Amino acid sequence: MSKVTLKKLVKALNLEVIYGNNFLERSVSKAMSSRPSVEIYSGYFDYFEKDRIQVIGTKELTLFNMLSASQKKERLEKLFSYDSPAYVFTKNVDAPKEFIEVAIAYQIPVFKSKASTSGFIGVLTNYLQSELAKRYEIEGSMVEVYGVGVLIQGVEGIGKSETVLELIKKGHIMISDDVTQVYQSEPGILVCEATPERKGYMTIKDMGLIDVLTMFGIGSMRQHKNLQLVVELTSKINQDETTAKIIDTVAPKMQIEVESGRNIATLVETAALNYRLQKLGYNAQKDFEQRLIHRLYKDNEE
Repeated sequence: MSKVTLKKLVKALNLEVIYGNNFLERSVSKAMSSRPSVEIYSGYFDYFEKDRIQVIGTKELTLFNMLSASQKKERLEKLFSYDSPAYVFTKNVDAPKEFIEVAIAYQIPVFKSKASTSGFIGVLTNYLQSELAKRYEIEGSMVEVYGVGVLIQGVEGIGKSETVLELIKKGHIMISDDVTQVYQSEPGILVCEATPERKGYMTIKDMGLIDVLTMFGIGSMRQHKNLQLVVELTSKINQDETTAKIIDTVAPKMQIEVESGRNIATLVETAALNYRLQKLGYNAQKDFEQRLIHRLYKDNEE
């Protein structure tokens, strides 16, 4: 099971540690968070989601302040006994001393976020979904071309890395070379990134390993990009292959035949622009066919 340490979470989300610096190696394994308002007010814990980050906003604190001193102590003792990973107080909420006292007793970290409750929950969920998602390694180089995430695939030696290198020189952005790590952030959305050991590097035939970041600057790289189009470099086109299935997601696929004299990088650029046009509802083939029909109809009238 994938896990994220609280130390990593605090750094990524810029959280203030109110208590628990010594316990940041605790981990989170659930992407969703919990707001324990029912548990705080009523003491009903049958459906308490204890494995999640507990978020305390204005609603939870208002309900907590409605309790008597003895009820507060009782609720907090029971709440913290479930050993949730951590508690986070949001923008307009300060942690009461009763919370801190019980947190110290149970050695559970308490954080403070500068974001509103709904804003923080959205950011937290997105971050944890990304970090906890199962990663797969697939063959191919990932590049952003005119804002489109393009995975370039093909047999070894066909020129994937050289194509990406040419695209970088044209001002496009590399995510990964040769081997790409991919995960499904949600159904239908694939996110690609470089493997940790190859991040920022690419291998060019006859030259070996090069450092893209050092050679071309910070603008030539990005950490991740959603996969939108698969381009396969091939010696022979198969007209039937128009999609590629990766994990549970089907992505559009285009094949480019590699021949002497063809500028593959320019063809990849054209494929990316054509993809964008198609997403906007324009189809060049259909437009051309409509022009022919219109011309034939006009000729018949004459």
